[in-house]
Amino acid sequence: MAEKTLETIWLDDMLDRKADADFLHDFLVKRMEERKAAGRSGSYVLNIDAGWGFGKSFFMERFKQQLELAEHPVVLIDAWKNDFSDDPYTNVIAEIEAYFQCYFDQQKEDQPALRKAYEVVKTNAAKIGWIALKGLGKRASRYVIAEGTDEILEVIDQQVHETGKTGEDIKDTFEKQAVEVTDKIIDKFAKKRMEEFNEARVSLERFRDSLSELLKLFEEQTARNLPFFILIDELDRCRPTYAIAMLERIKHLFDADNVVFVLSTDTTQLAHSINAVYGPSFDSRRYLQRFFTRSYELPEPNTQQIVERLMAFHKPDVSKWLHPGFEQNPTRYLSDATIHYKMSLRESEQAIDILMSLTTVWQYRFPIYIGIMFPLILGYLRREDITNPPHNEWLSRMVGSTNWSIKDQYLYQGREKRTELNNVGSSIKLVLGLASQYLDDTIRNGYEASKENFQLLQAHEYFQSEYNNRPVRRNGDGVRRSVVAEYPTLIRHAGRLSI
Repeated sequence: MAEKTLETIWLDDMLDRKADADFLHDFLVKRMEERKAAGRSGSYVLNIDAGWGFGKSFFMERFKQQLELAEHPVVLIDAWKNDFSDDPYTNVIAEIEAYFQCYFDQQKEDQPALRKAYEVVKTNAAKIGWIALKGLGKRASRYVIAEGTDEILEVIDQQVHETGKTGEDIKDTFEKQAVEVTDKIIDKFAKKRMEEFNEARVSLERFRDSLSELLKLFEEQTARNLPFFILIDELDRCRPTYAIAMLERIKHLFDADNVVFVLSTDTTQLAHSINAVYGPSFDSRRYLQRFFTRSYELPEPNTQQIVERLMAFHKPDVSKWLHPGFEQNPTRYLSDATIHYKMSLRESEQAIDILMSLTTVWQYRFPIYIGIMFPLILGYLRREDITNPPHNEWLSRMVGSTNWSIKDQYLYQGREKRTELNNVGSSIKLVLGLASQYLDDTIRNGYEASKENFQLLQAHEYFQSEYNNRPVRRNGDGVRRSVVAEYPTLIRHAGRLSI
């Protein structure tokens, strides 16, 4: 296996995210040093804000590898995979424990001081988990019995220990008659709640202190460098209540020295999720700022870079393609198409992938007209009706919705140099119009019209190529239709292979 370097980690970086990672790595390390020098304690929480399709997960995975290369302790948590659990605390603490356990398992020599510090963290973490579990149990009892009865049940449980009665006896008594809440019971209840509060506060302080001490000792006795990075991905895809609980746990339970949280979210979407819990009038944006020390916006992807990288990676046989314009430059054409059709990063990747699959299985000796095929693929990805391309209203609106034009410089009839500024949408609509006819009619009636301008010339040359190279397959009328009508079926087949 080749040695991992920054270059190999970011080798397939199509959006230049390495520059963002380099800046954030440098910033977070130095900011934590500044905070330490200023006597400021606690963790640091950075929110990576980016929309859907901006490559957040790719960034988080590669950022983790970059931090590991720099000898930082780091864990990456996919919050969405674990939002079925009741409390995200267990998810975070399990990843922390797994990291240190893996470290100890790989060491040949025992490190008693470090292992002891780790065991203290585990013990304190377990206490917090137990307190949280009791809280969940009391909340659940409301659904079992009735609203507001969990406190009474707690008092009854205390009475079991004092009177010796069994739980079933108490349950029967409770069902038959109301429990008399005396001053003595109220005093016991208040006292127990105060004890639980103090227990939680002390356990929390001990957990934070022990985690900070473990990290400090870890840096001193190993080659690792602080801070300890905890990366949390896909938070915006979680159930709203789970996402809120995760933020609360980070703020209140893990506010320890030398800990940096990096969360990736579509912050707008996360805010909408919070509004679903607290109501539309709730200021969810301001609420989120309580949890984030800083936010960093990933820039909008440059789909041109995506197309260039994918073309370089797949190396398709572009002789099988034809697009509007005299100069055939498929990479530039597809790059421009992703911009003019306002395609997201994910759509661009999937559309290119489907086009590559279609190119692989293309059986004809005339080209795919990607001026029609590519927007049809986009329609498929957006779940639009793409049937009957020559008469498809969505396709006609899509290709005609831009002011995308191409300058065509060509030799007319091989001798007269002409320059035309041609609208791409008009070129595509012209081909669609001709595709609605029988091929025989298009060829028979097209020669004189094709002399008018380059758009007509290119369109008729395309259909002449199809007419000359297709097997003779005639329908009931004895004439042929263009294969353009079959594009939707081909796209659906290739789409089943897409990423």
